[in-house]
Amino acid sequence: MDKKVCKDGRIWGQNNKESHSHLGILSGRQPKKRKYPYAKWNSREMNPNWKGGISTKNHLIRTSIQAQLWKQAVLARDNWTCQHCGRRGGDMHVHHIKAFATYIELRFAIDNGITLCSSCHRKEHNKKGWR
Repeated sequence: MDKKVCKDGRIWGQNNKESHSHLGILSGRQPKKRKYPYAKWNSREMNPNWKGGISTKNHLIRTSIQAQLWKQAVLARDNWTCQHCGRRGGDMHVHHIKAFATYIELRFAIDNGITLCSSCHRKEHNKKGWR
């Protein structure tokens, strides 16, 4: 079996520390140099989808620590069991009994939450005409 030998004498595909720069030697191509490292290049202002750091109030509330603690408290109270069909574990959703948008004072009340599996949660929203 013929082994390809690079211009510098190393065997093609040989595992070495400079493998990323070594691959271009045989083909004559050099690795592309970026103006910015990827993480910096594709973050914040450099990303074409960046809109100036705006987040909706709804998004900030729903992703807050308080919302996460509320969700965990409701799941623990219901023992990670769907309250409609009795399914335990898996993809469980926490559903607001009284609407999140309408009843602002009940958003994080544990009594206003119920654990549902994903299919029962979908049925619950379809029943009320929501998405």
